[in-house]
Amino acid sequence: MLENVDYERAIQDPSLQALAAQGASFTNFHALFHPSYPNYLAMIAGTDFGLHRKGSFMGDRQVNFPNDSAHKTIADRLIAAGLDFKQFAEELPPGTCPWDISGLHIADKRGNYARRHVPFLSFRQVQEKWCDRVIAVDSAKADNFFAQDAKKGLVAYSFYTPNMNHDGHDTNAEVAGSWVQKFLDETFPQKLRTGTLVIVTFDESGGNEDNRIFTLFLGDMVKPANQQDPATLGKHYTHYSVLRTIEDNFGLEPLTANDREAQPITGIWK
Repeated sequence: MLENVDYERAIQDPSLQALAAQGASFTNFHALFHPSYPNYLAMIAGTDFGLHRKGSFMGDRQVNFPNDSAHKTIADRLIAAGLDFKQFAEELPPGTCPWDISGLHIADKRGNYARRHVPFLSFRQVQEKWCDRVIAVDSAKADNFFAQDAKKGLVAYSFYTPNMNHDGHDTNAEVAGSWVQKFLDETFPQKLRTGTLVIVTFDESGGNEDNRIFTLFLGDMVKPANQQDPATLGKHYTHYSVLRTIEDNFGLEPLTANDREAQPITGIWK
């Protein structure tokens, strides 16, 4: 997950251009909301629960959604199907998990970490039952927890949250693009990615009204860029489309009407 860059700027970054030449880079992909947090929720829950209309959550104040039938995520669907998920987060503060379930002492922001970029931590279900699946990553260490998991084999679904320098939030598209390229070259190289779909996307644009963002699919199941149909890459997609595509891949029931009605991504596969 990268942050807050307009499509027009991201597509000109040399690192992202080089990656786009290897897979399917969409030209009409749009984030759902401004600001960031509702997009993150929608990616994993099929809804932002109306938060983009409330406005009072802005900044680092986050919501702790109750553990009930109205607040489920892709994690619920995966585990019910006998699969698993993990949320990796760079610079996740020590002591975040196990959780203080009062919700009063959880770090919303510390250093280059922001909880709003780690969407699974907004759900009591994860806080109380699955906190061991929220993994701190020390990006300064070559053999960090993500790298160790990658060598052993990742679980069915992994969500990776860089710190706010690496994701471009506090830097720029060039820093984010360079970080992604290095991450895929060194931490998660091609030899470890067999059978794995890698999605590189931004949460939202840098402020453009149409909210168009750079999104790229990479993997040995994706046709290379020189075999892609421009018309296929130009179809209108959103974060809900990605969620629906993931659900279809694993045979999971959509979470809400939003992902149920979203067009899954087709035409790019070998």
